[in-house]
Amino acid sequence: MATAAASRVAVSAPVFGLDRGVGSSGVKGNNNVSFGNKSWVGGTLAWESKAMRPRHANKVLCMSVQQASKTKVSVAPLDLESAKEPPLNTYKPKGPYTATIVSVERIVGPKAPGETCHIVIDHGGNVPYWEGQSFGVIPPGENPKKPGAPHNVRLYSIASTRYGDNFDGRTGSLCVRRAVYYDPETGKEDPSKNGVCSNFLCNSKPGDKIQLTGPSGKIMLLPEEDPNATHIMIATGTGVAPFRGYLRRMFMEDVPNYRFGGLAWLFLGVANSDSLLYDDEFTSYLKQYPDNFRYDKALSREQKNRSGGKMYVQDKIEEYSDEIFKLLDGGAHIYFCGLKGMMPGIQETLKKVAEQRGESWEQKLSQLKKNKQWHVEVY
Repeated sequence: MATAAASRVAVSAPVFGLDRGVGSSGVKGNNNVSFGNKSWVGGTLAWESKAMRPRHANKVLCMSVQQASKTKVSVAPLDLESAKEPPLNTYKPKGPYTATIVSVERIVGPKAPGETCHIVIDHGGNVPYWEGQSFGVIPPGENPKKPGAPHNVRLYSIASTRYGDNFDGRTGSLCVRRAVYYDPETGKEDPSKNGVCSNFLCNSKPGDKIQLTGPSGKIMLLPEEDPNATHIMIATGTGVAPFRGYLRRMFMEDVPNYRFGGLAWLFLGVANSDSLLYDDEFTSYLKQYPDNFRYDKALSREQKNRSGGKMYVQDKIEEYSDEIFKLLDGGAHIYFCGLKGMMPGIQETLKKVAEQRGESWEQKLSQLKKNKQWHVEVY
């Protein structure tokens, strides 16, 4: 597998470690990059010690991170770039596509609350999709509310680019947290109430069959008209899935008709360091593209906000609110993906910041939506 990936590596792509001169931080030098009050040393977060680093952080996911740490990776087939409109609902619930599980990998460390898996699915190139879309999965078995009928479709944001983790257009990946129910009185797991689809996916083995529908969704498609645009991505937990796809397209893949030269800024909120998802990939982009990528983490069980409380993603947004509002005024796109419970706190923070700036948040939000700068997918 690694040999196959290496053979597709483009030779003309930039090499990591080169002096990028004076970046947007205004700091000159080979190794040190600063944004605001965050500092990177050689592309690694300065506060990140070996003791704090999750045990899984050095692991290579899907063979690609090591290859892409020095050069961009060629992709195929390039006719996946030719469609003018995104594919939509190629396969419907009454006629799903039978795909095959390639791999299921736990991607969180031992101290993470719960289990999250990266699942690679072989669709044979028959279910093409664009970054930001979702697959539907129909778990096996009978719908308990409709005897004799199949389960309802569960939607999952796709966590890979249209070329998949093998760069050949034949796979798609999902980022799935296993839904487990614990009885509040006994504290014990009650398997009868566990999430049917998430457990089916996390328990799957290579070669298992899976019923896919879709792809679906247009709200989270990556606007590519301006390759120098700014994209602010705000995720909680597995909501990082579509952003992994965006970032691989921007920084890992050698896509001839999309040469990203703008700014991608990811805010990721999780419980602790062991809960970070795809951290090795995101950290590699910091090393390679310090002028084009920013990465801020909100670790609720390890960090404190300005008031001394737990650090949530909305606290990070408030911390950088002046920059974020200026970027939005300049046409930046902003995306939110994760549990629907994330939005009230974020909206409240943005409203407070707008009022401090003498602006009406309602009017600003209306304008952002009108300009198609505002993208939300919560579940």
